[in-house]
Amino acid sequence: MTNPHKTWRVIKSEPDRGRQLVARYVLLLTIIPTVCGFLGVILFDSRFSFGDRFLFSLLSSLLKMAIFVGSVFVLGLLVNTMAPSFDTQRSDNDSFKLVAYMSTPVWVAGFVTLVPRLTALAALAGFGYAIYLFYIGAQELMETPPKKALKFSIASVVSWFVLTLITAWMAVQITGLMFTPALILNGIAQTPLQ
Repeated sequence: MTNPHKTWRVIKSEPDRGRQLVARYVLLLTIIPTVCGFLGVILFDSRFSFGDRFLFSLLSSLLKMAIFVGSVFVLGLLVNTMAPSFDTQRSDNDSFKLVAYMSTPVWVAGFVTLVPRLTALAALAGFGYAIYLFYIGAQELMETPPKKALKFSIASVVSWFVLTLITAWMAVQITGLMFTPALILNGIAQTPLQ
């Protein structure tokens, strides 16, 4: 992450298959925001009783982890499909390598989700640096012309950001709906009758 030009050249020569990286590397790194987000809700969210908070956090964290890995896989397909629009050779393997490794700062920024109020800031910082890594990586791995690399990186990472944001929000809403009856019943039970 500190010397992306050199790192991308090393990655290009690695024998790893891109799709396998999504299954191994990305899955491993998504444990960071998953566990930290889980603990953040457990420690700082007072909307639920501890038992409900634990179950809500566990379920929403696991759903978000699946979304994180799935969104990187979808982005790999999208990048490969969009490549010709940016004068870039299509390469399934290189597109998956690119998205797997450029997603690293997003997952590392997941440490900040221990404090839920800082999650949005951490996500923006992670996705911002991912644009830069994609910009360098697209030129090194997929031989994107420098004139097209910035547009390619912005289009790809912003698409990934929107996809991840919408699907993660939906996961939280679905999980929240599962716990709404408990919140209503707890609220009614604690409210004195008038």
